[in-house]
Amino acid sequence: MRGKLIFLFGIDGSGKSTILKMLENSGLDNTVYTSCLTNAVFEEELYRAERKLHFSRGNLFSREFKHMLHIGSVIYKMFDMVWPLLDSGTNVILDRYVICIKLFTDIFLEPSYSCLSRALDCMPIPDLGIYFDVDVDIAIQRIAERNRRTGTLPHYSESMESLIKKKAGYEVMIPNEKYSILRIDANQDVDEVYSSTLRILNEICVPHNVAN
Repeated sequence: MRGKLIFLFGIDGSGKSTILKMLENSGLDNTVYTSCLTNAVFEEELYRAERKLHFSRGNLFSREFKHMLHIGSVIYKMFDMVWPLLDSGTNVILDRYVICIKLFTDIFLEPSYSCLSRALDCMPIPDLGIYFDVDVDIAIQRIAERNRRTGTLPHYSESMESLIKKKAGYEVMIPNEKYSILRIDANQDVDEVYSSTLRILNEICVPHNVAN
């Protein structure tokens, strides 16, 4: 049987990446935790060239060009890595998915480039999306704490204005998706969010014996 394709999503600071790391030690059988959006093969070529040739991609390439590489990388990773896992019967839990890329396209790219997201229509429909619903003020606090802890600079998409747009965008998009989406109150303590998420995954991913 084909494995289940489930993804976690929400605005920056909702805790989805933290929960995904916690889930890796959950002991859920026959399940892989990964992302189509990170370690993108075509984007990595650009980053390597940037380091080797000592240029800044922001000075030479548009945001739209980098996003095109990103979409190509996501499609490649899905069909090269994730799809074979699903075909083997393995469940795959993703950190973000197609809806997240489409939202980014709508908010941050020029309107004429919205057609780029049409390439994602070839991606398989997930069995479930789990939306981490968090207040923007709480998300901003978490991002600030993370940046102080790691010393990383905030991304332009993590500003208060951007997070408000993302949250509003998800609220518009979610009812129109062609698969089930469950909401989790991500304002809660991380352990409570983790417990809620694991309970859902156990219902979806763990085979239950059917009484004769």
